[in-house]
Amino acid sequence: MLDRYGILFRELVARELPVFRWAGVFRSLRLMELSGEILAGCFFEGIPGPQFISHRAFRELQRALPEQVIYWLNATDPASLCGLGLHSLREELPKRLVGTHLVYRGTDLVVISERLAKALIFRVPPDDPRMAEYLGFLRHLLSRRFQPKRRLVIETINGEAASRSPYVDALRICFDVLVDFKTVVLHKCFHHTDPS
Repeated sequence: MLDRYGILFRELVARELPVFRWAGVFRSLRLMELSGEILAGCFFEGIPGPQFISHRAFRELQRALPEQVIYWLNATDPASLCGLGLHSLREELPKRLVGTHLVYRGTDLVVISERLAKALIFRVPPDDPRMAEYLGFLRHLLSRRFQPKRRLVIETINGEAASRSPYVDALRICFDVLVDFKTVVLHKCFHHTDPS
């Protein structure tokens, strides 16, 4: 588990198989800490109780995540903190559901997509210069090798009807877009459009 996560704490282990219950894992982690194999402490705020981290992960933490790197992940990915029940993250993160994706710029959550893009939440303005990069996860859903989506139907953007959203123009940069009365339908764009 340390190889997978780098850091372990009670809420994270709760998602594992019953054989990895916290009580048993905790004893092993304490022994590993006493023998110098891992470190214990408070490495992240908002996580109650002890946290245990591998030396490799601790070294990685010492190097700041590049603030301009853009990456996305599924809410059910093991690296996702969605659904951990941590009070400090409850308002920030969506539920841990298949079809929910999160897009980050460094440590900033910039886009949340729920129900395979039926609901999009942008935390950046529509004219953000890196918008095309943030939408990369939608391009992936439409063009991946395994079961690509033929189209994505967006019903709401930031809680409003998608068809009236100021983000529609940003979507047109990367996709063939069809706007109807309420929804915005995305299709893979077969021609290259330079956003600059």
